[in-house]
Amino acid sequence: MAARASPLVVVLGATGTGKSALALQLGRRFGGEIVGADSMQVYKGLDIITNKVSPQEQSLCKHHMISFVDPLLTNYTVVDFRNKATALIEDIFGRGKIPIVVGGTNYYIESLLWKVLVDTKQEAPRPAPSASAPAAAAIDRKVELEKLDGPELHRRLSLVDPDRAATLHPHDKRKLSRSLQVFEETGISHSEFLRRQQAEEGGGPLGGPLRFPHLCIFWLHADQEVLDQRLDRRVDDMLANGLLEELRDFHRRYNEEKIAADRQDYQHGIFQSIGFKEFHEFLITEGKCPPETSLLLLQKGVETLKQVTKRYARKQNRWVKSRFLSRPGPGVPPVYGLEVSDVSQWEESVLEPAVQIVRSFIRRA
Repeated sequence: MAARASPLVVVLGATGTGKSALALQLGRRFGGEIVGADSMQVYKGLDIITNKVSPQEQSLCKHHMISFVDPLLTNYTVVDFRNKATALIEDIFGRGKIPIVVGGTNYYIESLLWKVLVDTKQEAPRPAPSASAPAAAAIDRKVELEKLDGPELHRRLSLVDPDRAATLHPHDKRKLSRSLQVFEETGISHSEFLRRQQAEEGGGPLGGPLRFPHLCIFWLHADQEVLDQRLDRRVDDMLANGLLEELRDFHRRYNEEKIAADRQDYQHGIFQSIGFKEFHEFLITEGKCPPETSLLLLQKGVETLKQVTKRYARKQNRWVKSRFLSRPGPGVPPVYGLEVSDVSQWEESVLEPAVQIVRSFIRRA
């Protein structure tokens, strides 16, 4: 339809590069709507540590896919995200507006741009759980499988899908469990699904064809030393803006009972968020140990958070380089790099070039 002539704008980049700021500016300039692609920001709570845009910023431009999943739900999957987000994108296109995808969760973005996921019987659209009944969601077979150890999962997968097992490390429990889940719930091996996707028109070695061919993708990148310093400052700013009280409140409301019942899980849902689990020792011992011990645990949490955040930023950049820059071809759209090391040059080096590129896509349509 004619509305589809508008481009899908995507803003990629490591944490701390200003993705949300650029998306907001583009949204206001072109009357677009923003679709978040962050696996932790979908959950309600921990707004500071997950670096959500403020309510004031959200009021300036319509935002989607933020703070709508109950924090006690641990089996919200990338398939759930893809189903909801793609429907939103189609709706935005249908209203003649430009959807702007922004976020730092690589596999969420992949699920939107390429047809790469395999649906299983438990992943048909399901009603969102209410706050009063979050446990009503179906048991996630993948989560159940992850309770087994890696070598056992690898052994089981080798029996039903040796090709897939040969590509996975015996300790990669998440991917091993996912591939076993695919086979158990469909009767078809994960390898066979992947081969079918790659064989589709427009498919390639990395998966199926592009979902939205008219793509305008920006990659915000900065000098590594500059970015590291920026991320350290951001953690300090989080602390100054109330991070500790946010962590304490979330711990009291959602995590204390889980720990007491030995059901605490930092591997699924919002509890795996960078910045929450790093303060585990501080949160569970605060008020139960000498103040000097508590201070040391707090300092340890802060330093660990800074280290993990910088490591995550490097991982995000590696994905962009691997997925987009190292493999040019018909199934890999072009990416427009924007240098963001010097924020004093934002208007000239980032915003205006991005605006001109989006305009060129609109004229091209």
